[in-house]
Amino acid sequence: MAKKKKEMAKKKKEIEIAVVEVVDYLRMTGQFLPALREVVQRKITAQAAKRARMKISTRELQKAADAFRVAHGLNKAKDTDEWFESNGISVEAFEEYLQTNLLINKYKNNLEKKVSKRKYMESQMVKESVRELIYQDWLQKQMK
Repeated sequence: MAKKKKEMAKKKKEIEIAVVEVVDYLRMTGQFLPALREVVQRKITAQAAKRARMKISTRELQKAADAFRVAHGLNKAKDTDEWFESNGISVEAFEEYLQTNLLINKYKNNLEKKVSKRKYMESQMVKESVRELIYQDWLQKQMK
């Protein structure tokens, strides 16, 4: 294993980057607050789902992991392991990310069932979105 690491080090020069440098870059480019907001929103929603006793089964987690791998072209276990390593992601972090996504989706579905959609369907933004979807669908058919 040590031999392989030495070979990799020879092939590419390693650059040390501190987390604070990444955070500073994100702040300077205006990307930090949106990313932070997204992480906070994910945590709030996942906590709400857990308080509502929503759980993710092993089967659901496996299905999400399989879909992720297909979407990212990770067709073999070796490809997935290399992707984890090259992105500095642990299996635990990957599973936590997927589990949070699944909890968020379950919670959204739960909210949708509880709330009257009438208020939202009357929204001008929703009407415009539906109008655009109808137009795009029609346009695709015309272009065939």
